[in-house]
Amino acid sequence: MAAVKLLAQLEGILLDPVYTGKAMAGLIDGISQKRFKDEGPILFVHTGGAPALFAYHPHI
Repeated sequence: MAAVKLLAQLEGILLDPVYTGKAMAGLIDGISQKRFKDEGPILFVHTGGAPALFAYHPHI
């Protein structure tokens, strides 16, 4: 849920906590662990799923 909250606060982008939220958490972790070469931008594809956010409203 931290990645979902972080992206919403910093970029105004809503992610569902089930799939894209977990994928973003993995990406953030990979960046912080320096698993990517510093050769340019990283592309994250947001595939949707924002309606699932409403099921998690009390936790966000």
